[in-house]
Amino acid sequence: MRISKALAVFSVCVTGAASHAYAQQASLEQCQKLKDGMARYDELRRNGGGGNQMDAWKRSRRKLDKQFRDSGCKYYRGRLK
Repeated sequence: MRISKALAVFSVCVTGAASHAYAQQASLEQCQKLKDGMARYDELRRNGGGGNQMDAWKRSRRKLDKQFRDSGCKYYRGRLK
């Protein structure tokens, strides 16, 4: 009896965590926007600029990269342009 209750609680927790993770996953369009933004900052940095501006672009690009990873966009890598 005690084991069956523990298994029931565990399955509810796992199911809840899985649905929560799925809800946080971004759509393909959102992931594409993030990837395009990262590419834009890459191009800006490639073209050069002042030191402060280059650092600001790097910070912005890293912020987008973190959002990309946290949103679960790695699952769309093959479909992103």
